[in-house]
Amino acid sequence: MRFWKKPWWKKLKNRLAPEWPGWGRMTESEYRANHSGLGIFFGAVLGFVMAGTETLSQRDFAMTLFFTATVVITLLYVSASPNRFAYALMAAVLIGFFPRILRLMLTENATIPPNIQPTLAVWLGIALLVEILPREKPGDTRFTARDDD
Repeated sequence: MRFWKKPWWKKLKNRLAPEWPGWGRMTESEYRANHSGLGIFFGAVLGFVMAGTETLSQRDFAMTLFFTATVVITLLYVSASPNRFAYALMAAVLIGFFPRILRLMLTENATIPPNIQPTLAVWLGIALLVEILPREKPGDTRFTARDDD
């Protein structure tokens, strides 16, 4: 096969994750652990970031919470749905327009916590990174480290 005919993503994949035994391929349990850890970590960070919302009125707080929860659920669908890249695109659009959409929902004098948008953006980026990293196929043990070596 000629070098220029091989798709660029396959060349990149081979450079990032060579097929060495026990290296470069996530098992199913590692994949689940990644997403579980992301949910726990970013849930805690989001709680810390939302600490400035106690000064909002009840309505503004509810709207902020509702819209943030909508984005978080969309982020969780990135790892759980067969349509993960459609949900990733939807999450990227929601995160990109987060301040504008929230500004439409809140009263004039309400302040939007400034670090919610970057927190959600980093969460999406890491979730996508976990999605594109190579994983073992079910039943494939070629790349699994063996304890009996």
